[in-house]
Amino acid sequence: MYVSLLQQIQITTQQVAEAISSVLGIEVTIVDDTLTRIAGTGDHKQTIGQAVAGRSLYQKVLQEKKEIIITDVTTDEQCRNCDRQSVCKQLAELCCPILIGTEVIGIIGLIAFSAEHRQEIIAKNVRLLTFIRRMGELLAAKAAEADSMNRLLFMKNQLQTVLNFITEGVLAIDNTARIISINYAAETMFRVKAQDVIGFHINEVFPGSPIPEVLREGAGFANREVNIWQHGRQHHYMINAKPMIVDGRIQGTVASLRVMTPGADLASGCSKQVLSFEAIIGSSEVMQGVKDQARKAAATASTVLITGESGTGKELFAQAIHCESSRSARPFIAINCAAIPETLLESELFGYEEGSFTGARKGGKPGKFQLANGGTLFLDEIGDMPLSLQAKILRVLQERAVEPVGCMRVLPVDVRIIAATNRNLEQLVAAGQFREDLFYRLHVFVLELPPLRDRKDDIRQLADCLLHKHAGTTAEGSRGFTDEAYETLEQYDWPGNIRELENAVECTVIRAEGSAITKADLPVKIRGQAGAGSRQAKRLPAVSPAEELERQTIAAALQLFGFTVEGKKQAAAHLGMGIATLYRKLKRYNL
Repeated sequence: MYVSLLQQIQITTQQVAEAISSVLGIEVTIVDDTLTRIAGTGDHKQTIGQAVAGRSLYQKVLQEKKEIIITDVTTDEQCRNCDRQSVCKQLAELCCPILIGTEVIGIIGLIAFSAEHRQEIIAKNVRLLTFIRRMGELLAAKAAEADSMNRLLFMKNQLQTVLNFITEGVLAIDNTARIISINYAAETMFRVKAQDVIGFHINEVFPGSPIPEVLREGAGFANREVNIWQHGRQHHYMINAKPMIVDGRIQGTVASLRVMTPGADLASGCSKQVLSFEAIIGSSEVMQGVKDQARKAAATASTVLITGESGTGKELFAQAIHCESSRSARPFIAINCAAIPETLLESELFGYEEGSFTGARKGGKPGKFQLANGGTLFLDEIGDMPLSLQAKILRVLQERAVEPVGCMRVLPVDVRIIAATNRNLEQLVAAGQFREDLFYRLHVFVLELPPLRDRKDDIRQLADCLLHKHAGTTAEGSRGFTDEAYETLEQYDWPGNIRELENAVECTVIRAEGSAITKADLPVKIRGQAGAGSRQAKRLPAVSPAEELERQTIAAALQLFGFTVEGKKQAAAHLGMGIATLYRKLKRYNL
């Protein structure tokens, strides 16, 4: 709906009308460029907000953009065409346009309802015109100022909406290093609310930040990696900062930040951030073939389904595909569909509006699809997603839009999906546990990762990298494996894949005492089962009364069956003990 400039300052306009009337003793009315009465005194005060009907003198002033003075409404030619001539009680009138440049934004009218006031207009029309012009200029200036402020406020709100939508943290400081703006992503990073930190020095919120350097040095910086100790742990950020320059002087700094996560250490063994397929350890023929297929996937925009056993590095390959794709400059967002309760998974994926449910945070929260907009969303363990959410995921893939919980509108998203599972989706479809239509949506480019037992040529390289990683944190420093130890590692079947190999190497580093790691330093489970046949034929070490062997046996059972509640139940059954007994021993052995 159109709101005129004078409507934006309606209170001021009425005050000016009353001031003019008080000074001159003559009734006043003010209309805007739509001929709607914005202000008035006397009888005209009752018709504020109403349009001036029919043909009138104000229309002529609006068209001709100049003052008009009527000294006798009964004889003046300009009143003959007025629709209100037969009922008009006015004796004389002075009309003055309110101008911003050459545009008429309204009209001020002085109206004489008595012979005395008519004589005033006749006798003092020059001085009255000068006075009314000044009042018009005052209103024009106020209207222009209000319009500018409204435009600035609109632009500010527009900018804040955009900043809150992007996934990078953005904050701005003034020339005293005090925070003047912070977006939603930065609030999340620092666990603060904007209203609680605006006006505070940046070091009170982001201690040790290099952002104030821009104020001192006058130059920005790009892609600076910074480690900051916050909330009891170390955080790793990538920061870009630029000075805000006004009239040749630095008035502040604006910075963007993103959290640098440790990539996929379990799968790669030593990489802190996966940027290419070269960072994935493995030169065996089977791994080279998988990498070649993954590169083909990276060159497309197709949905990718990564399959393979747990611990084979599915998220690592998802990151590498993203980083070598055309979306590499945009976010990579991962979510484990099996690790989040069904009641929370929907809001995590699609976000929610403020007040949509009890406990919803103020201002709402963007979902993973929104955070990944323009980039890649990695849906890990997609086979464990509830059927009710599978339908909503399918709708997002079809319509390329999400509907946050409690929101009455849909939000467009541009997201590439990479899904992963260690389950057989075709079997789940046949069992009615996975939607067939979603299966075919995901089953576009399938990348099957080999288990570690099928790529044993890579075990030595992986073991060396993992040894370097974990030995570097001990006083003993780096050691090497003996040939016998290498052979033992290669003979073992590795049901837990790379994750199990890392656990074994870490345990070995702690236990080993010599300058080299021998077969005897390896976990009992690895030594006892190496070369024992297929995974199905494996047997765990017999339960021994010795505490160390019992501890190792329990740890091996948990490694085989998993640390979930169900896995612990299976481990307890395998070990021939009750679940309560198992929990007591877990506590006793600090497992």
